[in-house]
Amino acid sequence: MSNSAAVLFHILPLALGAAVSPALLGASLELLARFGRRGVRMLLLYLLGAALVVASVVAISLVLPQKPAAGGSSIISDIVDIALAALLLVIAGVLIFRRPATAGASAKPAPKAHPQSKWAGVVVLGLGVFMMVTNFSTLVLLLAGSHEVTSASVAPVIRGLGYGLLAVGALAPILLPLVWMLVRPAAATRDLGRINDAITRHGRAIGIVVSLATAAYLLARGFGLV
Repeated sequence: MSNSAAVLFHILPLALGAAVSPALLGASLELLARFGRRGVRMLLLYLLGAALVVASVVAISLVLPQKPAAGGSSIISDIVDIALAALLLVIAGVLIFRRPATAGASAKPAPKAHPQSKWAGVVVLGLGVFMMVTNFSTLVLLLAGSHEVTSASVAPVIRGLGYGLLAVGALAPILLPLVWMLVRPAAATRDLGRINDAITRHGRAIGIVVSLATAAYLLARGFGLV
């Protein structure tokens, strides 16, 4: 397997794990239902707010210590990998021991905008920032994947593809409803509601598996086993 293919293969599970976010998806559906015909425009503002956070995380990965291009070892870079693995283990532990939320309970409080308010767009933009900043598991997976891409000795095109794949994964809970509304507006709310229900039921288990598997990989990388 080439180095480029290996990098993309390594970050694909991270992107898929980052895409599992019932909170982000639930807020997307609420915006569509709350704003009616303006729902798509508000969803775009919500996407912009979340994308600003994603771009910031990718930018942070650019300044983290990296391994030498020649394939040498960097102690500081290894410590970064181990620290990210530790964060994922903490998240997995919280998911394992946290009591599941009762049906209909909100995962986290979030600011709401009145549909007729002239500041509704600004509030929704802030909501996108708020929801992504507080989505810790997605941010850790995104940072781990971005660090992997930044550390790899690959062509700029592959590097950009890797960042793009991670960004699409992190923003998928917003992009999916947006695309669905444009393609099948009549059935979007019903179909996405079913998807959200399924993710809500199984998202905890998926989050645990993804966090543990990613932590194991980062630990192996940090200790020089891969």
